[in-house]
Amino acid sequence: MARILLVVSDLHCGSEVGLMPPETTVRTGNKISFGGNVHQEWLWACWTDLQAQFARIRGRDQYALLLNGDLTEGIHHKSIESLTQSIEDHANMAIEAVGGLAAKAHKTFVTLGTEVHTGLIEHYIAKKIGAEGKGAKAKWLFRMAGCLVDATHHIGVTSRAYLEATSLSITMGNARLNSMRCGQEPARIYLRGHRHTGGWFSDGQGMIGVTGGWQFLTRYGRKVVPDAIPRPSAMVLDWRRKRDGELPEVTEIVFTPDQDEIVKV
Repeated sequence: MARILLVVSDLHCGSEVGLMPPETTVRTGNKISFGGNVHQEWLWACWTDLQAQFARIRGRDQYALLLNGDLTEGIHHKSIESLTQSIEDHANMAIEAVGGLAAKAHKTFVTLGTEVHTGLIEHYIAKKIGAEGKGAKAKWLFRMAGCLVDATHHIGVTSRAYLEATSLSITMGNARLNSMRCGQEPARIYLRGHRHTGGWFSDGQGMIGVTGGWQFLTRYGRKVVPDAIPRPSAMVLDWRRKRDGELPEVTEIVFTPDQDEIVKV
């Protein structure tokens, strides 16, 4: 049985500033690449490095994979920042990106993301990569190494970097309370995406983790969070040296871009 869980989210494949393979054939037969797009070139280099780092961490041990929403950018809000106006093309980019990880995983879970980004295309992605349940779900509940895991895409966001941890503890507390007052088992581990800012918090009894987005700021992002610096990330939860029911060891794999050019005056 797998005692390692790899979590990624918010790939936003299909965005001019999102994750993209070096070359993709779109539905018309045309081939597109990131060419001179330094953002996509850097993101793909990070994505490749992520897989190498994870391979070293897990060795030959089995693992599960959680793709926690917003795998595609989608066609939305009259945006001019999509590489192609076909969400199927976006989905095929995502399939190429995650397919190798999914093929080696003991089990793969795909979570539904934000409607404007994905619609229902994540069901198609899940089927193509052989994910659990042959489709995506809004929320997954699964037990791993004796711990109940609650995985869904959305979490509250904040534009204040110094309040990021507050959102994590509030989300975990609310989720626990809602489960308990309905007589249901509260999870030990909560996994989220959406806010593009990674991090995790534990109170010793439970933990919540959020994975960073694989997308640089769009024009919309520059409006609502103009000072944000995207840091794509993945999270590895490792129970190999833990007893069943204990919280896992957490490893964050984080990539930080270089500072923008500073112009001399």
